Amino acid sequence: MDNQKLATLFLFSLLIASLLPLPILAVIKVGVKEGDWIEYNVAYIGTPTEGHDVVWARMEILNVKETSVTVKITSKFSGGKQDTSTPVLNLETGHLGDAFIIPANLEAGDTFLDENRGNVTISGTKQKFVAGADRTLIYAVTAETTMYWDKATGIAVESHSAFVNFTMVTMTEKTNIWQPSLLGLEPTAFYALTATVLGAVLIIVALLVFPRRNGTPRHNQQPLK
Repeated sequence: MDNQKLATLFLFSLLIASLLPLPILAVIKVGVKEGDWIEYNVAYIGTPTEGHDVVWARMEILNVKETSVTVKITSKFSGGKQDTSTPVLNLETGHLGDAFIIPANLEAGDTFLDENRGNVTISGTKQKFVAGADRTLIYAVTAETTMYWDKATGIAVESHSAFVNFTMVTMTEKTNIWQPSLLGLEPTAFYALTATVLGAVLIIVALLVFPRRNGTPRHNQQPLK
């Protein structure tokens, strides 16, 4: 093949490549920040294997740098033992521990990388009352576990696992990442509503109790003789 034909073929290849859609890379958003913490209670049916007999755990965010998150995990076991570790998670490489934190704001059908499970697809979303507030959760289903994360932050909030000799349920006990709602309202909205109602009540009481100042006599005032 002569040089002219090679040049023509090369230019044709470039033209075809320019017409092909470029892959869109998803932006990995970290939804937690330094100082966030969350605590869990764990319950079992059956006999958990050693190392899986955690009855309570707390995870605290120590540092966030790009897609890396340093966490402090404190675990209490059924025999009274307590363990603390400080792993560095990475949402880009899929080093997520036991899927403690995943990218924030994922939707049904989105995937994230987990080095232990491969690409995990979000199955759906649901509303649930978690740690005192109504939250939007996303969840994924694997062979052994159904796991739920808070959509806005990507932090794990609940899991249901079925193994050969036992089943395990992990539920959020409390957290400082969001504030408990009051009568179904966010605290700011609740306090604003309370202040408005209280102000209205005080105005009504003032109108009923205090006399008018426009010359109208009090009801109990005796007429002049």
